[in-house]
Amino acid sequence: MSTKQNGGGDVAAERSKASDGDDAGGGEDRDRLSALPDDVLVLILLHLDTKNAARTSVLSRRWRRVWTLLPELRFGIVRQSQHLWDALSVSDVPLRYLLVGALVDPSPQSLASWLLTAARRVSGELILINFVTERNAEDSDEEEATERGAFELPCFEKATSISLDLGFLGISVPPNGVFARLKELSLSGVQFHSLGDLGDVVSSPRCPCLQKLTVCHARGLDRISIDSESLQVLELRNPHGLRQLTVVAPALRDLSVMQCFLNEQNQPVVNISAPQLKSLKWVDTYDPSFVHLGNTEHLQTFGTLFFVYGPHGFTQNRACLMLLPRFKAIENLTLSLVYMLEADNLQYMMEDMTVLPDIKCLHLIVMALGHAFGAGPFHVLRICSGIQRLILVLSTRFELKEETACSSGCICDQPTVWKTEELSLNHLQELEIQEFRASEHEVAFVKRLLNWATVLKMMTVTFHHSISDSKAKELFQMFRSLSNPGVCMEFYIYQEFRMVLYAPED
Repeated sequence: MSTKQNGGGDVAAERSKASDGDDAGGGEDRDRLSALPDDVLVLILLHLDTKNAARTSVLSRRWRRVWTLLPELRFGIVRQSQHLWDALSVSDVPLRYLLVGALVDPSPQSLASWLLTAARRVSGELILINFVTERNAEDSDEEEATERGAFELPCFEKATSISLDLGFLGISVPPNGVFARLKELSLSGVQFHSLGDLGDVVSSPRCPCLQKLTVCHARGLDRISIDSESLQVLELRNPHGLRQLTVVAPALRDLSVMQCFLNEQNQPVVNISAPQLKSLKWVDTYDPSFVHLGNTEHLQTFGTLFFVYGPHGFTQNRACLMLLPRFKAIENLTLSLVYMLEADNLQYMMEDMTVLPDIKCLHLIVMALGHAFGAGPFHVLRICSGIQRLILVLSTRFELKEETACSSGCICDQPTVWKTEELSLNHLQELEIQEFRASEHEVAFVKRLLNWATVLKMMTVTFHHSISDSKAKELFQMFRSLSNPGVCMEFYIYQEFRMVLYAPED
């Protein structure tokens, strides 16, 4: 396609003329793209972010309105909320997707204004992230957060999914209205200002379709009381100040409670009624006198956390030890073994763990922070030696710039019985190792592990992104030499920022 300018004529005007049906210009001069129907042009513009899609309106009269027909709007950095209001006000087309990736320091008033407009248009998913520039809002106290003001969340009657990360901007829940189609709600970094219970909004009368609720790093919630017929997944993580939790959810199958009550001096009051619960993750204080989990006969997966070295009476360890005997037999246990960065003057805590449920699959996450870690996993395997599958994650959740070598007297190398005592894992058929970096501690433990796994059939290793091709080949040969001949082995390595199956050259 080619165009001409005659006497400084506007190319866009020529395109508009052709798109309006005037074919006099001839085949080559005709703007074939503008002649396409609206729905096709919309599909083309969906490949652009909204800012660039809106810029196409200057091409011609034909293009002026096309971007306003988009069912999806995507904004990157937005410094003025007025721009969002303008973009949302030009059309009544229902939005199946609205993304605001970084709204920079909005005032509560401006945020409330354009969200009210968004509530009328969004019929699908809304994602909003408030980008705080001056300081880390999470470090500010609640009084300072209160001074920043608050806005009332409008009632999204047609939205199906809402995700708000507000940087601790104040919010109050709407006192009335029904979120008639809402299936997923995620609230992160939220400072609640109203006295109303969030549970009133997310319970069945006002959220009849809600299936997944996530509340992370919230403030101003002293209680949450949920009564929902539809809720299937509930995740609560670090809602500061929470003292009371009540959940009545007959369809709930996945519950995560993490660091909700650990920092509270008063005993929490927790009542959970979820008879269909299949997965429970509990990283929090626990006392059966105050925490009532109800019937868990359908539970298949349980996850918790334990500190390998620490002071006696450590709250999290005590909760773990009180919870584990509650479950006699479950399919899957996810156990995170955590090591403190400084292990001086701490005591070995694993001997407090004397019983584990009868399990088939053990998902063992080791957060070693550069320490020797053989003793902790060995103790766990010794008391659940009947497992059929082991997933060993050498976690990089707390990434260190470089692994620091422990002193010869560091407590992390004690006790050393795992180096010499034999262990019979004569039911273990599948072994998966993730984030393997081939440190001295990791190699030493895996060598022992392969010696214990006498009937292993399948081994999968996912290398850490720092492992090169040459190092992967060396490790592959090492694993193959240590394993029985009949073991099926798969290795995965990062190449160009993606995980691929490693096929070593002979």
